[in-house]
Amino acid sequence: MANQKYDLVEYPIQEDVLLQAYWRDDVGGRGPAASLYVYDDEIMRFDCFGGDNGHCHFNLRQTRGRRWMYPEGSFQDHIHQSLFDLRTNLTFCLKTHQDERIQEIQVSQERLEQATCKMETYLLELAEKLQGETA
Repeated sequence: MANQKYDLVEYPIQEDVLLQAYWRDDVGGRGPAASLYVYDDEIMRFDCFGGDNGHCHFNLRQTRGRRWMYPEGSFQDHIHQSLFDLRTNLTFCLKTHQDERIQEIQVSQERLEQATCKMETYLLELAEKLQGETA
């Protein structure tokens, strides 16, 4: 199942490492989302759908889209959880990947943090638009 990305913004971190933030609206869910790619492989995807539907995927190709669920909460809660997961679990996701190039990549923490802050701002803006639609 391909996810539908709208209002996509890209935050290049370094060569072969890219963070995307976007609006997702498809059978998988609706709301703010983000993806981190290394060598064009989606390493982490954050689906900040609110309610009991928010979740994170890691190493999507090799885990076939398995995910861990977020505690029930608002879109904003799930955005903040995704920031925590990105900052805390990226190294685990890289080191457990089957591709040795991905296992060995050294992601610039400073540039990752800069991109993460921009992603947070953008996803919160998307969440506010959604809140306005449902009010």
